[in-house]
Amino acid sequence: MYLYSVASRLVNVRLDDVRVDKVRRLRESGVALSDVVRDAIDVRFDALTRRLTRGEARAIMAGVIERHPDPPDPSPRDYDVHDGRAARAAVRRVLRRRA
Repeated sequence: MYLYSVASRLVNVRLDDVRVDKVRRLRESGVALSDVVRDAIDVRFDALTRRLTRGEARAIMAGVIERHPDPPDPSPRDYDVHDGRAARAAVRRVLRRRA
């Protein structure tokens, strides 16, 4: 159960002392905190819903492969990795063995 519903137009946020000081300085500078919150929501939402470009996706995958390379001599698979059903069945077999 939530204290506030999303339908509420007001948001109550608890801040630590450091952030309270930052808020105080922002207000003194004439910055409307509601604008700061709205901007932060927009930035986070855009980041959440933005689609990656091919180049970004390739760069992410290159980083993953670099951090987790294949072993030097991997054994051949006993299933066609391009066949979704066969791959699912193989994953299930491995997970059953570990359980």
